[in-house]
Amino acid sequence: MCLAAMQIFDRADTRKKFETVWFPAGCVALILALLLLGLAGDNGYLERRSQHRQIQQLTSEIENLRQENLQLGQTIKDLRSDPDAIEAVARERLRLGRPGEVIITLSEEPADPPPASSHPAP
Repeated sequence: MCLAAMQIFDRADTRKKFETVWFPAGCVALILALLLLGLAGDNGYLERRSQHRQIQQLTSEIENLRQENLQLGQTIKDLRSDPDAIEAVARERLRLGRPGEVIITLSEEPADPPPASSHPAP
């Protein structure tokens, strides 16, 4: 009879230990694992934040390209129909001028200084 009572006591002690220690510890571990997945998982907070930043950057880049496209379209329209625009491009890019004008082109790089003479000045 004593052995049967000991087995019941051991089962009750094991059950009580499970209820007071292992079950709460398992719940805490499960909650921590879920939080970690929510923060750093494949579709977690950090990944979504990174994607949001990338979407904002790409949206901004698209808007800049649209503006540039509009400007280039206007330039094309002007070059097809506006003689002043055609003349401005011819003067700037092709270095052309009207008859009687003298075109002077300045280089953007500074000229090299003359080499120092090896003879001392008198």
